Amino acid sequence: MSAVLSCADLMAEAQSEYAALPIQTRAGNTVQLRNLLMLSREGLKTARVLLEAFEKNANNLEELEPQLRDLFLVIADDPKAMADEMKGWPLGMYVRVVNLWQEATQAPEAPDSDS
Repeated sequence: MSAVLSCADLMAEAQSEYAALPIQTRAGNTVQLRNLLMLSREGLKTARVLLEAFEKNANNLEELEPQLRDLFLVIADDPKAMADEMKGWPLGMYVRVVNLWQEATQAPEAPDSDS
């Protein structure tokens, strides 16, 4: 007979494997920018739409800030703290944080096979 799996243990493993990017706000709060795989179905759908728009409009600087702001509000585990933090951010800060988030939450690549 197989062992009973604990959903709490499985969730902890998933959170570890699909880690978030923790950032500390200027107010001293830590906000987790969650991995796409750890979002709800609705959150994932919204985040994907925003990411596609971000990639499509990469040269339209006026469009980037609101799209990235909306993305951060979707992926943040504390949207209020994130919204407060983003007040007054220049576009460069949004781009820097989204790049760090993408690097931190990117799925690891499979090792090359020699066979």
